[in-house]
Order: sequence, then C-alpha cells, then structure tokens
Amino acid sequence: MALIPDETRQQLKERFQTRLSGPVRLTLYTKPGSSRLVLPSGLGCPTCDDARQIAELIRDSAPDKVTLEIVDISQDGARAEIDEVFEVPTMAIAADTNPGRIRFQGLPTGSEFPALIDAVERVSSGDHGLKPETLIALAKLTEPTEVMVFATPT
Repeated sequence: MALIPDETRQQLKERFQTRLSGPVRLTLYTKPGSSRLVLPSGLGCPTCDDARQIAELIRDSAPDKVTLEIVDISQDGARAEIDEVFEVPTMAIAADTNPGRIRFQGLPTGSEFPALIDAVERVSSGDHGLKPETLIALAKLTEPTEVMVFATPT
C-alpha cells in the first residue's frame, strides 16, 4: 500500500499546476540501512523510505518545476557537514543551488505535510508571506538566528 493515496497525488498535481511558478530544489538527506531496524552503530532510519516517497511525490507532482537530490550522509558525510545536516531524514527546500534553509527533520506527515506543501509553494513563488512589521523586526537582528518550529500530534 502506498504511503500517499492516489487521490491525494492527483490533488497535489493539480494544485502545483496553478501555484508553482519558479524552480524548487528538494534535497533529502538519508542514511543507508534505511529499514525499520535501528542498530546501535547508528545505522538504520525507520522513516527514510517514507520520507523518500513523500519527496518523490512532490517531485513527480511538478517534474518541470521540482528537482530532487538524495544525499546519503554516510557516503557524502563531508557534504552533509557542509550543509549542516546531522539527523535523518531531513528534507531541505531551496530555489537555487544553496543548501535549503527551510528544513523538515523527521517524517513530514500529518500536520507537517500541509506545512511542507506551503513551504514548497512559497519557495517557488518567492513569497515569504511575512508582514512588514515582521520584516522590520528581523532587520534589527545582528546575530545569525535559527528559528525552529516543533509539531507533535499530542
């Protein structure tokens, strides 16, 4: 059984036809041995296969706008360190060749899936959706700042 139902796949394809205007680059960081078994050595990723299905769904819903790169952090460890990715799965979203600054760690399903789709659409359009007063407050920051949003079904 597919992780994403056919009806959802079709809805996403139709939605992206009207909402994506510019290119989007997804990078999915995974680890080998992506099975449900997590070994003490750190091998294994119980959700990497599912994350890959979601990333492929997004790419396949708009193949003319969305590209997907899959990075195995055990093979491309130096690349992962440069991109500052240490947990898998991590999905990064970008509009260019820079490492994606919007990142989803873990499996973006449930309440995270709409946020993922919104992020893809915002990156494609270049519209951050922030209010002018928010931009003014952000402009006052003098140190690098990381914003983290946590979501949980409980």
